[in-house]
Amino acid sequence: MHRALGLLLLVAVLAAAGIGWWLTRDDGARAQLEAILGEALGREVRIGALEVDARGHVTLREVEIANPPGFAGAPLLHAGTLEIDVELARLLDRELAGVVHASALDVRLVRSGGVTNLAGLIRPRRGDGAPVDLHLDVAITSSRVVLEDLDRGLVLPLDGVDLRMLLTNREGSPGATAELGIAEIGLHGLPVREVSAIVRADGDDVSLDDLRGRIGERGTVAGSGRVFLGGARDWRFEGTVADVDLDADVRRVVAAIYPPLAPGVDATAATGRVGATVSLAGAGVHWAQIRPTLVGAGTVELHDVVLPRGSLLLGLAALAGRPDEPWPLEQAAVTFALADGWIVLDRVTTEGTAASLPIGGRVSLDGELDLHADLMPLLPTFGGGVYRGVARWTTALPVRVRGTIEHPEFAPPSAKDVGAGLLGGALRRSLGGPPQ
Repeated sequence: MHRALGLLLLVAVLAAAGIGWWLTRDDGARAQLEAILGEALGREVRIGALEVDARGHVTLREVEIANPPGFAGAPLLHAGTLEIDVELARLLDRELAGVVHASALDVRLVRSGGVTNLAGLIRPRRGDGAPVDLHLDVAITSSRVVLEDLDRGLVLPLDGVDLRMLLTNREGSPGATAELGIAEIGLHGLPVREVSAIVRADGDDVSLDDLRGRIGERGTVAGSGRVFLGGARDWRFEGTVADVDLDADVRRVVAAIYPPLAPGVDATAATGRVGATVSLAGAGVHWAQIRPTLVGAGTVELHDVVLPRGSLLLGLAALAGRPDEPWPLEQAAVTFALADGWIVLDRVTTEGTAASLPIGGRVSLDGELDLHADLMPLLPTFGGGVYRGVARWTTALPVRVRGTIEHPEFAPPSAKDVGAGLLGGALRRSLGGPPQ
């Protein structure tokens, strides 16, 4: 009895395996599945080989999803292997409902003439005939996505991309939604790791919700964004950065917004933590294209910072008599606006163990300095240096800073500036005010 049952089971397994082997050689089934997938996606689909396991579930080899008319070059998608957890009989019955697993895909997203090769992807179900029921839970890992903007000549490759998304054309279902993961992406030389977001397609725009990433050992970035597939602006981001160590990876970016750190970029590293709240918008994916279009505003805060020798703020303090020694700052903050290639410092505060120094002006996105500061708040603390003799009789000692972040150039108070300050001091005394 048991021997007969075991023999019957073996025959059933062999029969199922034989059916699967036969289907892998059935060009009719492969061509039929290509047509069904092509109808559902609105793109030509090519399948190199079709395999079926003993359960009737399908593996597709060498799959390509073609670009729409007008887009040349590599296909929209190439997959060496796609595993579909759906019975072949259901697939051929136009029921594309189940789970798809894929790894090491190549995806090429292209924009040309203001439209992308994603336009029209996933056709809605037809009201006439036998509609294709598309409802696939797709899990993609360790893949490569290449973004190409042929209108601007941009190419941005992204490696190590993980994607979890639902492809559906069922009535009442939400628009295309995906869980995106990227191992690492560089932003103006700043590496952001473990990037994740919820991606939603809305017409010609794509929203990025719950956008998160890691900077350095403990820093985090969180926010939301939107990618526009047409118009002057390509993208917008609003979010916060928190608890980022002020190490070599972020110093240059921070120094552009908070110049007192300059030129510590190339000197001994400044230490401390930085956080920010920003709202930015721009076009393109590479710095050369982003720079002339970037606009925005925000606030940057630094905590427990120690400025190294050679930094800009120590240079200003040296004019007031302070030795060029590392300077601890308890807290610093800057509110800025960004447009036309310049970061304008609206409000800067620096709180340290010794003194505060207001500084204003602007910094270009190329690192050029156009700043001004007043030495007067530093003179009582550091003795005044060469300005000790006039400190009691003047109201201001303005210093201008030019040059670059790496090599700032100081223009100490001119004779005209000192004269104006002395005149102000005299006017103050004539009104009954005490000398400083």
